[in-house]
Amino acid sequence: MAGDLSLVTEVPGVLSGTAWHWAGTVGELVFTSGQIGWDAAGNVVGPDDPLAQTEQAFANMARTLEAAGSSMDRIVKITGFIAEPGALEQIRSVRDRWLPTRPPSTFVFVAGLVQPDLIVEFEAIAVKKP
Repeated sequence: MAGDLSLVTEVPGVLSGTAWHWAGTVGELVFTSGQIGWDAAGNVVGPDDPLAQTEQAFANMARTLEAAGSSMDRIVKITGFIAEPGALEQIRSVRDRWLPTRPPSTFVFVAGLVQPDLIVEFEAIAVKKP
């Protein structure tokens, strides 16, 4: 199985880093790291705006999946972590637009994310494109 493991570090348009990988693939499966509302320079997009952060997180997710050989329409499970429970409906509306197939999903309310200004984070499992 270790021979099947491939890690995605560089994603065009997404912050580069050496401390983590944006995705890992094993066989036909793609597992993403948490995608947040950071722009390519690592700045929080819309510090007080759950809609802007969710849009950015999903744009980063789309870029990450593409770099790993998959796409948003190939997501089979998605998990969202929300630091502001009152923003759930706004976040859900953006999620539903990006994921019209409505794959299985889970939302978890958390006390905080990696930066105090972050409101939402998503991680996904997807299948590679044929």
